[in-house]
Amino acid sequence: MVFCLAAILASQTAFVRPSRAEFNDEYVFATTRSVNNLDANPALKVTLFPLTIVLDTLMLPFAVIAGFVT
Repeated sequence: MVFCLAAILASQTAFVRPSRAEFNDEYVFATTRSVNNLDANPALKVTLFPLTIVLDTLMLPFAVIAGFVT
């Protein structure tokens, strides 16, 4: 009886499905988000935004992969 119960419990835990993966968006446009949160002169922020948008767009495929992995 105990052996049967142990076998049933072992078979139940062997087929546990992984939980649904969530996407982590902290890497997508992270540089632009950092400039937005920067405590600096707004004129400096305005000059940095075009550079960060280009940089984040170039790194977007890697950020999406990192979002699914982490």
